[in-house]
Amino acid sequence: MSEALEPGSTPDLGLTAPPDAEGRFARLRERTDELELFISGLLAFALLAVPGRIFDAWATTTVHTEGVYAYALWFGFSTSVGLCYVVAVALIVHLAIRGYWVGLVGLKIHFPAGIRWDRIPFLGPVSRRFYQGRVGTLEQAIAQADRAASTLFSATLLFALTMVLIGAGSMLLLAVAGAVGALLGDTDRIAVIIVAGFFSVFLLVNLLPVVLEKWIARRTARGVPSAGLERTITRALRINQWLMPMRLLLPVQLTLQSNRYARNFMVAYFIAVMLAMTIGGVQAVSSMEFSLFNRYAVVTEAAVDEGMLSAHYESLRAERDQLLRYPMIPADVVDGPLLRLFIPHQPQRDNDLARRLCTSLPEGGNRLRGAAAETAAVQCVARFWRVTLDGRPVALDGFVAMERRDLEMRGVVGYLPLAALPPGRHDLRLVWNPGGPERGAARRRSYRIPFWYAPEASR
Repeated sequence: MSEALEPGSTPDLGLTAPPDAEGRFARLRERTDELELFISGLLAFALLAVPGRIFDAWATTTVHTEGVYAYALWFGFSTSVGLCYVVAVALIVHLAIRGYWVGLVGLKIHFPAGIRWDRIPFLGPVSRRFYQGRVGTLEQAIAQADRAASTLFSATLLFALTMVLIGAGSMLLLAVAGAVGALLGDTDRIAVIIVAGFFSVFLLVNLLPVVLEKWIARRTARGVPSAGLERTITRALRINQWLMPMRLLLPVQLTLQSNRYARNFMVAYFIAVMLAMTIGGVQAVSSMEFSLFNRYAVVTEAAVDEGMLSAHYESLRAERDQLLRYPMIPADVVDGPLLRLFIPHQPQRDNDLARRLCTSLPEGGNRLRGAAAETAAVQCVARFWRVTLDGRPVALDGFVAMERRDLEMRGVVGYLPLAALPPGRHDLRLVWNPGGPERGAARRRSYRIPFWYAPEASR
């Protein structure tokens, strides 16, 4: 039989901490610093090696897709690369702060008295008072470094969980939306509607409680009941609970937000997320540009566009040319009677043109089989490429469809006869979408490939 409660007492429902809770937390706290150092040291530098592999996987995969699937790959790439870099930098900073803390603790052990201000030479009373007010005691410095390291470590884990959920959730949503759109016959449009609808609901269930809480507060001040509005807020919060794992994220977020500067924490948190989302774009742009920061005043980008680009020559291509999917020849010096020219097919760029120009293919899709499929593919590609050799047109009718697994690309390839050409320099010029506009994704694109024909070199 349960004991009777004394007047004024409340029943223990298991919500109060046991008597030894402080002692157990203190014992755990003694090991927390070691665990932080172990986790940070294990992950900090390992994460810096991951973005390169993610970039390679994205670069070799995105060339095969278009539309919503390309967006899903881009979103996964940008979030994962940004996550690795931001978390790695934050953990390195955490290691530095925790190392500083270890040094302070060591000083405290060897010099228990801490800073002995009266023994510092060349320090007058005014300077001493100033430094004492700014620096404080050794114990205060240890406590501040400890608090900063633990706060940064927890915030970093919160950021990592948030980015993982954003990336994985968005990719899953885009994949499902793309699958539904493919079943209904209009992949991109239906996928955009589904994604836009999901994010609209997500924003609504997050903003609605904030707005309604303020409205309820004003109604309460006037003595007006708001039971219906309170039920609406509860329903919105329940929906949000299914969209966001509150029990995983909120213990860390609310603890940090309520014990640090709330607005500053949210601003820093938002900036970190936005920074992570832009790092992937910077990496992609830097891989396509020769240099993000340069001072080339003479040999400019316009000059090399009319000269030679290594991405046009298979023997000169490097890892950084992975995103430069240009027409290619084997080398800059040709000694044989035939010149192989490979023109890549890029779904993200070519499929829209195929839908408009290749009228023999329903909606730009090649559903033929056998030799007819290969012929239709070459004829379609020939409609949006114009090729000349030393100013003379080159017909693409004799080209064949080709799959290059060494380049992770498909396209068409042809072998141009060179026996009738004199030795020396010759210029291949290719124009994609000759009738296209000057700007935009479908703009006219020109490629110039100089090469030197040296038949005597083979002898």
